Amino acid sequence: MSCFGVANASTHSPTPQSSHAGHHGVSPASGPTPKTTVPLPNSWTEANDTVGQFLRGHIDILRWEIDKTPKSGMGSKDQAGKDTLSLDQALKLSLRDQPQWLQRPSMNATERSALNTQLQAQVLRIQRAWIEAVSARQSVAHSRQGLEAAQAGAELGERMAHIGNWSRARQMQEELLLWEARSQLQNAELKALQTHLALWQLIGQADAVELPDLPDLPDLPDARLPSVDALTAQALAANLKWVSLKTDAERLIKGQTATSLAQARQALQPSPAKAPGHSMTPDAFTRLAPSLLPANVPWNHSTENALQAQAQADALQRQIRADVRLAHAAYLHAHTQATQNWPQLLRLHTALEQENLLRYNGMLKSTWDLLASARQRIQSKQALHQAQTQAWLAWTDLQAVLNGLPYTGQLNLDAGKTTSPPSAGH
Repeated sequence: MSCFGVANASTHSPTPQSSHAGHHGVSPASGPTPKTTVPLPNSWTEANDTVGQFLRGHIDILRWEIDKTPKSGMGSKDQAGKDTLSLDQALKLSLRDQPQWLQRPSMNATERSALNTQLQAQVLRIQRAWIEAVSARQSVAHSRQGLEAAQAGAELGERMAHIGNWSRARQMQEELLLWEARSQLQNAELKALQTHLALWQLIGQADAVELPDLPDLPDLPDARLPSVDALTAQALAANLKWVSLKTDAERLIKGQTATSLAQARQALQPSPAKAPGHSMTPDAFTRLAPSLLPANVPWNHSTENALQAQAQADALQRQIRADVRLAHAAYLHAHTQATQNWPQLLRLHTALEQENLLRYNGMLKSTWDLLASARQRIQSKQALHQAQTQAWLAWTDLQAVLNGLPYTGQLNLDAGKTTSPPSAGH
């Protein structure tokens, strides 16, 4: 059956095949459990004779019935020749007819810095919304493949229970997997609609009647990035707030005398804390707490303001440096997961499925071993897709930091994590 090769088998109650869930809402995947339209045999002998008419037993029976099942009129719409919404187009649409992003001549440096930060934040929102909408649309197709494999297992289990090869409890295990797969597809379709509408709210027009078509995720950018030091210099130069703080601090420091600065910096050195003793008792933490700096040191407010400005600039610089290093490391990790680790796992699961198919044809493996391999391959495809999505999100977070925004990404160390589906044997 084709679900073991490319996981595109159908059922006798087909679900809508459109991967654009946003166009039609959530498909009716929650209908009744599909039942076969071909009468089941009334005895084990009759069942055995029916199976014997086909070269590969149950698989060829299901394939024969699928070929004779009328196709649903709610199949996927052909998108050939239609334009899809690229990320660049989404960014242009989001900034179109938006006067709040115009820079006015009367703005000072602080106002321009704030406007630039808001604009970069808007760009980040569009990028993340586009990636999430595209990813959710693709996830629907992967979830549908998982449902098709579960439907095949449920039909096989129903047949085996009917002719007495299986108990009702074993058949219900396959039926449980079917309902779980249907629930996952419904969740995926709802998320696709949600993310699609969220993107449309950011870029669409009020009188639009259709949601834009979306492409698949493009290939990931190259992981060969400039050095962390070069990226840090780029991020510092793009952060207008830090540039302003640094300029102000340098100007104020230059206006102070060397003696005043030396006295103030000496006074700002806290006195060493007393030794807490040999044991860390509860009151030892109180003794370790630093005391307030002396207030009777003779310095003027100008020196205090200069040192405070320098401290603020230094604190923001440390934050930017830390953000760059974390965003850089997060993208490299996500890129490795999406381009090396999960592709290798998918390759191995695909090869294992092919090996099981060969052993099945040689009567060394059962139908259920082959079905379990197909499920594992489908789960690996889903995990790889999740890893690619996380890599794209990590890339946008890195670009946002390089453009002057703070790092707001979340490290998803479980991206693509999946569990092997249970297999049922004869």
